[in-house]
Amino acid sequence: MKKVVSIRDIAEMSNVSVSTVSRILNNTGRHSKETEKKVREAIALKKYHPSILAKGLRTNTTHSIGILVPDITSEFFSSITLSIQNTLFERSFMTLICNTNEQPSIQTKHLEMLRNNRVSGIIFISGENITEEDLSDGIPKVFVDRLPWNAKSQDIISIEVDNFTGGLLATEELLNSGCKRIVTLFEGRGLSTQVARYSGYLQAYQNRELQVAHELYQPVKQISLSEGYEVTKRLIKSGVSFDGIFCYCDLLACGAMHALTEAGISVPGEVKIMGYDNVSPSRFYKPSISTIEQPVWKMGSLATELILQLQDEKEPVKSHHLLPVKLIRRETTCGSKTAEVQNE
Repeated sequence: MKKVVSIRDIAEMSNVSVSTVSRILNNTGRHSKETEKKVREAIALKKYHPSILAKGLRTNTTHSIGILVPDITSEFFSSITLSIQNTLFERSFMTLICNTNEQPSIQTKHLEMLRNNRVSGIIFISGENITEEDLSDGIPKVFVDRLPWNAKSQDIISIEVDNFTGGLLATEELLNSGCKRIVTLFEGRGLSTQVARYSGYLQAYQNRELQVAHELYQPVKQISLSEGYEVTKRLIKSGVSFDGIFCYCDLLACGAMHALTEAGISVPGEVKIMGYDNVSPSRFYKPSISTIEQPVWKMGSLATELILQLQDEKEPVKSHHLLPVKLIRRETTCGSKTAEVQNE
């Protein structure tokens, strides 16, 4: 096996000290142009690559950021992750992407590994299960999408979208399309995103002085196309009267539409549907699904900006950032093919 070239090898070849090579690599301290030329030539000849790990052991940190994501297969979460990774790459930072599968125990193990790898910061995408111990380990952290519900500390840097307005816009779109009894397909875990969207739903009803029947709230166990299908299928069999469905996300909306079509219920003729997130299926399904768009790329780039400010020991100007949403009106509420309408 070929021996890995070390900084000591470069120093011996250049006839200088290890500290001199280190100063040249890091552009610190004084050295002559002749010395730098010798060192650079040795580095090129030996194809030497500085060890980030070794540097991390000396400085107690590495040029890397950990990203904790609940489901990397989700287009919504993966788009935020990609935005973060692209922006960090431009800043010469490495990313360590950790999929938690929505499991607190897996998240805990990933956190421990990230600490052991001395990451410079951690970005949580929808990481609601956070302890005070997690917050007080000294590693800079930014929270994106969901807020940590079980952490008492309010001293966190977070990015949310305006989910209340998103829920309000989605429900108003259904009401304006003639719906009176709008079912909600939401997760039952009390997520900050769900609570805000459902509050917007209730506000839209209140604005029109309409009552919300308790049977219209249909909790789902997980976010998946199959779960949207199964819950809607049971809803149809139950005999509950409804003419609209507001889904927590587009995947649930796709599943709901499958169940309605299978039962011979016309969309949007008899039942209208609103999704959330504006992921690819919502656009290409037939009929195309009206939805609420979240600014995923802005969420990712802002998270990167904030984590780098913290890594540089600069406190961000704002601790909480609220980003706007957009209504995307499509066939499941309009009835005929129309151009997308973005609510500014």
